[in-house]
Amino acid sequence: MSKGKQTTRTPSQDRSIRTREAILQASMRLFSEKGFHQTNTKQIAAAAGVSTGSFYAYFADKREVFVEALKRYNQHFMDTFNASLEEVDLQNSGVRPGIAHVVDSLIRSHDVYTEFHNELEVMYQSDAEIKQLMDEQYEIGRRLTLEYLNLTRDQLRVTDIEAASFVVFETLDRLVDTIVFSALPVSSERIKAETIDMIASYLLGVKE
Repeated sequence: MSKGKQTTRTPSQDRSIRTREAILQASMRLFSEKGFHQTNTKQIAAAAGVSTGSFYAYFADKREVFVEALKRYNQHFMDTFNASLEEVDLQNSGVRPGIAHVVDSLIRSHDVYTEFHNELEVMYQSDAEIKQLMDEQYEIGRRLTLEYLNLTRDQLRVTDIEAASFVVFETLDRLVDTIVFSALPVSSERIKAETIDMIASYLLGVKE
């Protein structure tokens, strides 16, 4: 029987949970440093401080652990984004501080797994399941943006809220990725400030 066919363990005790977490964290480090195709299960097990057999007790192969790492990455992103939207109060804090808070939160959510994100970009092009998971995460973010704009629609200049949610989320997603992952010709703070001005002007027709 191949290792990919074995039944993996669902951890229930503290030690099992810690072992699985160690494997997951080690895999994310190695995928970030070496890339998916240059990493093998033996290397992951060694980095996690467990035997190769223990690895296969929790994950069928390195692809399964990569998918689990992507789900962790997505959950971290969405938790941060959700918390940010809950904290923002445009009515009392003003447009600029509210949007700035969201942008800062998105940057923080990306910062945690910077190198892993780079490997995700590669896998997105070559693995259909990875692409689907990343597309689903994007759509959740866009829907949350739509919900938030609907809550504040009486303050907005825009009338097509659904299209506006796409424009705003796509703009933030691309610019935050650029700020976090790219070499910039000007400072990130300047780009962030212009992003906030642009979105505030688009949504409200004002520059505070």
